[in-house]
Amino acid sequence: MPKTIATTPSWYWPDGVPRVLGTPPLPLARLLVDRQAERAPSRPAVVCDDRTITADGLAAGVAAVAGALGPEGTGSETVAVCAGPSADGVVSVLGALASRRKVLLVDPGSKAVADLLAATPGVPALGDAEGVAALAGAGFRPITVDDREPGRTVDDREPGRTGESLTAPSVCLAGGSGPVWHSQRSLLAGALALRAFFDPAAGSSWLSVASPCSWDGLCTVVCALLAGATVVVAHAGPEAEEAFERHQPAWTSVGLGNARASWSGGGRKRRRQTGTGQRVLATVDGPFEPDECRALAGATGADVLTMFGTAEAGPVLASHPSWHLDEAVGIPVPNMHVVPADPDTGEPVDVLWELLDRAMVSVWAPSLALGGFVPGPGAPDGRRFVTGVLAASDPNGMLYLVDEW
Repeated sequence: MPKTIATTPSWYWPDGVPRVLGTPPLPLARLLVDRQAERAPSRPAVVCDDRTITADGLAAGVAAVAGALGPEGTGSETVAVCAGPSADGVVSVLGALASRRKVLLVDPGSKAVADLLAATPGVPALGDAEGVAALAGAGFRPITVDDREPGRTVDDREPGRTGESLTAPSVCLAGGSGPVWHSQRSLLAGALALRAFFDPAAGSSWLSVASPCSWDGLCTVVCALLAGATVVVAHAGPEAEEAFERHQPAWTSVGLGNARASWSGGGRKRRRQTGTGQRVLATVDGPFEPDECRALAGATGADVLTMFGTAEAGPVLASHPSWHLDEAVGIPVPNMHVVPADPDTGEPVDVLWELLDRAMVSVWAPSLALGGFVPGPGAPDGRRFVTGVLAASDPNGMLYLVDEW
């Protein structure tokens, strides 16, 4: 029995949310791009500033990028994508995922940009305007996408090799202790858990204030497109606040630090209205101040939920829209087995969370990275990841992030 079932009281689990999910053996490009273009070709898929890309336009753009990165276009097994939260960034990332290449995703705003790019010298690279500038500064020469010659996507692989391509390490992200490698399958598993927990409606919009090359930005894009929602992307600051006001997204995904730059202080205070259907999902990577969430709720007029996650594991703990929580980060999302570990050794502790004063969060999940990450204190058992964050539980199973090791 999954440990999420064993340690989370059944009366506190959100109604209608499955605890265990399957991950279909299908390429991301097929699920996110091709299938959506077949179902509703004229539906807005990606919006940035005054630019709107429909589902069929997204499919064409992704095919163009995949063609530029195809076997005839480059001679490298790996390609780097560096992009901020922009329409071109989303297209570049999805096109790279649809190609036959291993993909190194580099957030131009990350402190690890130079390290990630230095680890793969000479690889072809592409991105949006912000990413191209960062690539040029690191000595890379970005390739040009020719939209007149769309190439083959991952769906065109030889029979019998699709399964291998979905489970092999193929996407690299910047983790807390260095680069981490995911498969398309592990990325999809994290996005499916996010979708099941928050249930974005088809036809709604989801604003992402994070680079699609970051774990939370990528997970948001994949989750929204899977659900048939429109992805709205904007940089932190006035651009994010303007996009929030203009598009009135049902969901907004933003790091709590970026939320301060967008709404706290300079943001217009709005009267709090309950039942608006707007929710802000504030991602955190460790303990946070509840007052910051309350201030964000006052500035946006939306309900603010928190989600703790990492590049190594994807979404881990979250608060659900059916609850009103200011301090607890929430409970494990579906498919996430969150186990207390000894802070000194990283070894699992065979005691229920609510019986411990505090313990380190360690997880097993199909969304875990396949390798290349440092697990933290102690060696991992199989594919278990030790987050390095301490948590405490209340009798209801709610987890509170209390410290970093």
